[in-house]
Amino acid sequence: MLEFTAWKKPVKARVAVPGDKSLTHRGILFSALAEGEMILEHWLDAADTRASVRLVQALGVEVRELSPERLVLERPRRLQEAVTPIDAANSGTTMRLGAGLAAAVHGLTVLYGDASLSRRPMARVVEPLRAMGVQVLAREGGFAPLAIQGGRHQGGQFTLAVASAQVKSSLLLAGLTAEDPVRVIEPALSRDHTERLIAAMGGNITRDGLAVTVYPGSLHAMAFRVPGDPSSGAFWAAIAALDADRAVTVESMLFNPTRTGFYRVLAQMGASVHWDAVSELPEPWGHVEVRGRVCRPVVVEGADIPQMIDEVPLVALLATQCEGTTVIRGAEELRVKESDRIQVTGQILRSLGAQVEDRPDGWVIEGPTRLHGAEVDARGDHRMAMLAAVAATVAESPVRLRGEDAVRISYPDFFAQYHALQPEG
Repeated sequence: MLEFTAWKKPVKARVAVPGDKSLTHRGILFSALAEGEMILEHWLDAADTRASVRLVQALGVEVRELSPERLVLERPRRLQEAVTPIDAANSGTTMRLGAGLAAAVHGLTVLYGDASLSRRPMARVVEPLRAMGVQVLAREGGFAPLAIQGGRHQGGQFTLAVASAQVKSSLLLAGLTAEDPVRVIEPALSRDHTERLIAAMGGNITRDGLAVTVYPGSLHAMAFRVPGDPSSGAFWAAIAALDADRAVTVESMLFNPTRTGFYRVLAQMGASVHWDAVSELPEPWGHVEVRGRVCRPVVVEGADIPQMIDEVPLVALLATQCEGTTVIRGAEELRVKESDRIQVTGQILRSLGAQVEDRPDGWVIEGPTRLHGAEVDARGDHRMAMLAAVAATVAESPVRLRGEDAVRISYPDFFAQYHALQPEG
């Protein structure tokens, strides 16, 4: 159990965050369909992304180099059938995108995960893959493990009920090796790393509004440096936005507009957010400075959610310090993450003294409230563990956290950086 105390002195800091998790996953998984060496600099070396490395290795991809800063992968002439089931651990990206990738593999691919991943919905991937002619077995209700019999499959058009980058990406991956194009229509724009990377690697992909179409064909491997993860940066931005005497600059961070919704909401809540663009390759990135303090309530809903889905609980925390009522709705996808994040966020914030009402698809938060210490449980969820640590920076007494080890999933060095930045006294 870790104990955190309030940050009582001004903070001015620059923070480097790990490479973006979504881009790292895709760089690893796309290497299985690409000709040549795929080279990822500053990749996220964490439990989730290691699961994707295991998956492509099981399919015959050679890991030529693996260090904390550099990952080099090269596919075989033909992907091979995995001889044993592949452990996706806690990674929904590995399982869902891996299912689309496995559609290209002649033979049987079995994907399984831990208890948490086995409770997350996979029918949204299983059903459209079956419609493409891919044989997929799953537990009743569409849960993992998944057994995919790959080989020849068709294309098709699919309309998603929920804006999900993982589902969209799974179908686009399967489309690269299908006999006909695959068209995916979203209800709202979700993160678009897959579309950008396919285009950068020479794939034929087009977008028309909320519809994206990929055409069968091969990819060409590439080398790129992975920018910092905006979801990881959001925790430092939130720390800055909780106090007027704090300023944090997140360095070399991904600026993809489908990933920066949280920072736009920060500005709406009254924080100062300054963007310093540096480059457009492989996607837009640069430095972002956040200064506190949030003060205005907001309404977050609908099309806002997919562009900040992992950061929505942080908005709930920040809302506890704003004057008035904040409403967050349309975030029912949080119910099926590593934990039920609507429930767990509400439990954590209420235990710290906040006035938070859980709704089926979000929360209603009344503020401002003075937060106090308590013992809280991350419930095995990395983002809930980091949320509790951020809240502790303004709590009037110590916050004790159970389940801190969950941060290894996406941000293994988070607590080391947190304590290094924490002002003394």
